[in-house]
Amino acid sequence: MIEMKPWFGCRVCTIGLTLAALSLALTPAFAQNSLPGLEEPTQGGKAAKPPGKVVGQFDKVQALPPGGPAPRLSDGHVDLSGRYYPNSAGRMLEGAYPVDPSVFRQYDRKATPEEHPVFKPGMEAKYKSPVPYGICDQAGTPSTITIQENQHGPIVLVAKPGMVILLAEYPLAVRMINTTGRPHDKDPDPTFNGDTSAHYEGDTLVAEAIDIDTRLRNIAVGFPGEGGAWLHSEKERVIERFTRPSKNYLIYQVTIDDPVVLAKPWTSAPRKWTLSQDPNDEWQEYFCTHNEEPEEYKKLGSPSVEVGGRGR
Repeated sequence: MIEMKPWFGCRVCTIGLTLAALSLALTPAFAQNSLPGLEEPTQGGKAAKPPGKVVGQFDKVQALPPGGPAPRLSDGHVDLSGRYYPNSAGRMLEGAYPVDPSVFRQYDRKATPEEHPVFKPGMEAKYKSPVPYGICDQAGTPSTITIQENQHGPIVLVAKPGMVILLAEYPLAVRMINTTGRPHDKDPDPTFNGDTSAHYEGDTLVAEAIDIDTRLRNIAVGFPGEGGAWLHSEKERVIERFTRPSKNYLIYQVTIDDPVVLAKPWTSAPRKWTLSQDPNDEWQEYFCTHNEEPEEYKKLGSPSVEVGGRGR
């Protein structure tokens, strides 16, 4: 049994670590090139194959077929309910697994490229932000979803007429999205996920979030990973589009409009998520904490926590 220790910036899982370690041991060259966006490793112009047997048969993982039409709710709208993974396989994948890179990728960068956000003069230096404390961000909207491009974690949607509940496994997050098209609160308090109003445009759920806490960074939004994250102003609007074109596919696309920071709105490529194929696929619990970094408590300045990790 592996002792679990905080692995900041990544999802912690004994099973994942075990399989990842075994896969790396078997296929280090291939595994290092298995991340989204990287070119496939080749040998003589053909895709490289890992030698010998691969633990978990991850070398046999394939992209899912559409799976037939999407189910519908009693009100006629497409039922978005399901557990979805940010890849084409319908299962948990990690960068160490020797999986076809095209199965990892949520979109084809050649067919649907994403440009970087265009900052207004002087705004990039002001709003491009390093990790504010340690490397444990509270993701918020839309980062809870976009960060999975490199964290690979699932989301769960629970839909019913008038409401969609969104759960993220890492970082642990819950959003309740009213889908009746009600107007925004006239004087909302800033929150991590903002004040959201949503409505349907055909089979697409369009959700607009405003009043998102300005301390939160936009992670994996136009720049890969947490190193390219950027802060936003109180004028930011986040517009998300959720579409389920078939049983196994969920398409997510986000537009960010911030007239203070950006010269023009930024829109992501349509990103594919796939429905979990394992009926026994269970929810896992992950935390990113500073419980072994006492110096971080001094930076946070919390009067309720003693240095050394014990509460008063």
